[in-house]
Amino acid sequence: MKHTSLAIALSSIVALAGCGEQSSKSTDSSASVSVQNAAWLLETEPTGAVSVSEVKSSATEGQTIVVRGRIGGRKETISDGSPVFTIVDLALPHCGEIPGDKCTKPWDYCCEKPEDLTANMATIRLASGDPRDGSLKELDEVIIKGTVGPRPNASVFTVNATGVYVVK
Repeated sequence: MKHTSLAIALSSIVALAGCGEQSSKSTDSSASVSVQNAAWLLETEPTGAVSVSEVKSSATEGQTIVVRGRIGGRKETISDGSPVFTIVDLALPHCGEIPGDKCTKPWDYCCEKPEDLTANMATIRLASGDPRDGSLKELDEVIIKGTVGPRPNASVFTVNATGVYVVK
């Protein structure tokens, strides 16, 4: 009887360990599928990146560019299921960089004047996919490769991104 109880206990432990491994594997699998869906996510840092304000002041529609910024500029900077997000020039401090600021969403740059934010912000549009597929999140520093979209006026600056590199 002791051997039977011991065998049942050992079988239960092995079964539980097996379940844990299976669960872990499926989680890892879904994470890798997500990153695989982000074909636009770059593994190596592009060279020649310039600031948002610099490229925004001189870029023309259709020009190929490499721009560096921080994901932010709005309360909902990245919307699930949308290929669009915004970045802000690194020279403009987000609210979390201002001593004493208690902003709950520092990526929205609510501490900046609207005209300063507009002058230092760009809209990024991925050719395909969702920014969350590449695990992008608010305040990530990124380098974007792409072409400048339509510019109906100087304040509008959209980049049709072909690649995104997350600075570590």
